[in-house]
Amino acid sequence: MTSFLFTLAFTAPSEEPVTQVRPLVIAHRGASGYRPEHTMEAYELAIRQGADYIEPDLVITKDGVLIARHENELSKTTNAAAKLEYASRRTTKTIDGTKVTGWFAEDFTLAEIKTLLAREGMASLRPESAKFNDQYQ
Repeated sequence: MTSFLFTLAFTAPSEEPVTQVRPLVIAHRGASGYRPEHTMEAYELAIRQGADYIEPDLVITKDGVLIARHENELSKTTNAAAKLEYASRRTTKTIDGTKVTGWFAEDFTLAEIKTLLAREGMASLRPESAKFNDQYQ
């Protein structure tokens, strides 16, 4: 450790010019605003747009599988509410101290999640993305 510090203290500064470094681009949830979040299409578009990394959010299913979703409540970002076979799953839970009514990832198995289609959760703010509602898993 001492020799390492000594080396650092007496190393001459570089004579090379400083080059501009481009910002690191992290695509949170994929190409948000262009495709419904957390879909393979959103991730692929973010990569084509030059993202260095994709940063997903994860929630857990009933059978213990992690899936990429921003929150565990599914009705704003999927077609869960429109699927009659899941009508009985509508429930109210307390999330971060707030009562939320809807359909929750932890009440579905992975196989059931795979039957859902993605939707833009903020359609009025992201109409370009909302054009792709119900097209992707």
